[in-house]
Amino acid sequence: MTEFNSIQLRNLALVGHGKSGKTLIAENCLFKSGTVNRVGKSEDGTSVLDYEPEEIKRKMTIDTSLASCQWQGYKINLLDTPGYPDFTGEVKSALMACEAAIVVVSAVSGVEVETDKAWQYAEELSLPRAIFINKMDREHADFNKVVEELRAKYGKGVVPIQLPIGSEDSFQGVADLITMNTKVLIKNKDLIYEIPEYMEEEVDEARHMLMETCAEFNDELLEKYLEGEEITETEVAAALIEGIVNARIFPVLCGSAAKGIGFRQLMNSIVEYMPTPYFRSSMGVNPKTNELIERNTEDAFSGYVFKTVVDQFIGRISYLKVLSGTLQENAMVYNSVCDKTERVANFYTACGKNQQAQKIAHAGDIVIVTKLQSTKTGDTLCDAQSPIRYEPVEFADSMFTMAIKADKKTDEDKIGNALNRLIDEDPTLKLEKNTETGDLLISGVGEAHLDIALEKLLNKFGVTAKLYKPEIAYRETIRGTSKVEGKHKKQSGGHGQYGDVWLEFSPGEQGSGVTFTETIVGGAVPRQYIPAVEKGVRETLQNGILAGYPMVDIKVNLYDGSYHTVDSSEMAFKTAAAIAIKKGVPEAKPVLLEPYCNLKITIPEYYMGDVISGINTKRGRILSTESPSHSVCIIEAQVPQAELYKYATDLRSATQGRGSYTMTFSHYEEVPAKISEKIVAERNK
Repeated sequence: MTEFNSIQLRNLALVGHGKSGKTLIAENCLFKSGTVNRVGKSEDGTSVLDYEPEEIKRKMTIDTSLASCQWQGYKINLLDTPGYPDFTGEVKSALMACEAAIVVVSAVSGVEVETDKAWQYAEELSLPRAIFINKMDREHADFNKVVEELRAKYGKGVVPIQLPIGSEDSFQGVADLITMNTKVLIKNKDLIYEIPEYMEEEVDEARHMLMETCAEFNDELLEKYLEGEEITETEVAAALIEGIVNARIFPVLCGSAAKGIGFRQLMNSIVEYMPTPYFRSSMGVNPKTNELIERNTEDAFSGYVFKTVVDQFIGRISYLKVLSGTLQENAMVYNSVCDKTERVANFYTACGKNQQAQKIAHAGDIVIVTKLQSTKTGDTLCDAQSPIRYEPVEFADSMFTMAIKADKKTDEDKIGNALNRLIDEDPTLKLEKNTETGDLLISGVGEAHLDIALEKLLNKFGVTAKLYKPEIAYRETIRGTSKVEGKHKKQSGGHGQYGDVWLEFSPGEQGSGVTFTETIVGGAVPRQYIPAVEKGVRETLQNGILAGYPMVDIKVNLYDGSYHTVDSSEMAFKTAAAIAIKKGVPEAKPVLLEPYCNLKITIPEYYMGDVISGINTKRGRILSTESPSHSVCIIEAQVPQAELYKYATDLRSATQGRGSYTMTFSHYEEVPAKISEKIVAERNK
């Protein structure tokens, strides 16, 4: 493998909406560079990048793939990311490892939901962005319309540096507004011509826009432009690079991945205009002092693990971005997150699942490291003598929750370990044990996310599992009072059993649980038996009276009773307490309680009415609404947890994927009578 220094590296994430053609674009780049001998396609299962069984089955990208190739003496690392909303965690992780993003937009569909999200993620990281308008060969493709939409949405920094030659079936090449020539694909050969006469007016107008945009961000160029002086190709390119690096100019390119048009120009533009990692500095903290420190590319080695793949034979496969220094094979590195030393025996550059060993990786490179024992996604590897820890990417809360269990008894012992290994690979999956209901809960971004997790469990670890609706942790309480006697008397020859208690039941304060008191006078119940009564009370209330749910917020007072000098025992009094509860609680107006959750929903203002209406149909209460900006609305509400099953899917449907929410437990409230009757009847079947 050729050795590349930091200046010779380019790292870009391909992001955008699903089916916009990101994977096919990467495949074309690999083919044009000679890395592969044909252009693979996800649709027919021949893609070099979509190689996992789940991806082949669904014909879409699920996991970020690394596509490395060489072009004109440079190494380009392309990270092909998913466009489906359930896998936005992959997009965020990939952007953390790159110096720029290529936002892929369909010439037919224009800006879509995931396009917008990917742009926002890149903007949060202040990443330079280029835009590639794909599918120029499709029916209804409209380059100018998409450019207008992009400029309206993302500002005047969006400017074409290419124009398409023809469109739809007649699309055959691109006109370069900087070199002022056209490149046309004829019989699979790229041919260069001068700008044709019929395009001169359109090219002049587009070049005028390009000059204006570059001049706006470059004072020297602006002065020459205003004075009408000639601006050279070199000056335009220099101003363009400056604007791109500072994330103020977003160049627009175009092409057709299906026809293989526009990819030499794309790769030339990546090399010429996209930023090099050499000038990038990284901020972290000293793990020992927590002091903020800056690390430049020529400093001691450090790197960030932005992705992990778990292989049942190899173990962890870690995707590492080298942020400073150099990494060499057989190096000993320090994991500053888990305070462990790891040996990097071998590492590789990759083209999908095809890997090629490297002996050295310079700052800025992206490599794959195998067999690290303790390192996980988000960890920092560094020189032990110069430690640093980088901030891991923050993922949104995974709100789509289901209960999971092994489908076969033989898999019950294996499922826990398999799920933990799966979470190593995908940090957006969360696992939790509900101690009240006993359910093992798995949370993801959406339904497809969890369905694919099940497939991975089977394909990678041989574990079959199934998802089901989680049980709600209802509780019971009382609204009235009662006084009852509980007597346990049994004679069967020899010592009998005798316990007699009088208990008073009354409502307790919210959140007080079970409060047990005693006001025994005159030794009606001997002191040594009172703990047994309390134990009987607590154990019986734990199993509920109405529907078997724990009773809470109830006061129980032992105020009288009797005993037998021979036949009384702790067990007898414990049983007597249970008898009293089963008699007394039904007389004290028992009710069912359900958990309520606080929702904080962030949506475009346009969808506010639909979302509020949806909350109302779920027995929810709107607490407040606010608009921190003219286009964003935040709704705070309280909703019964039972009504929030699959709410992630409902919100996505109501907002076309543009809404998000966070959820926290709030309190318990009484269940409406009709709903309570159904729950009790179902439980008592």
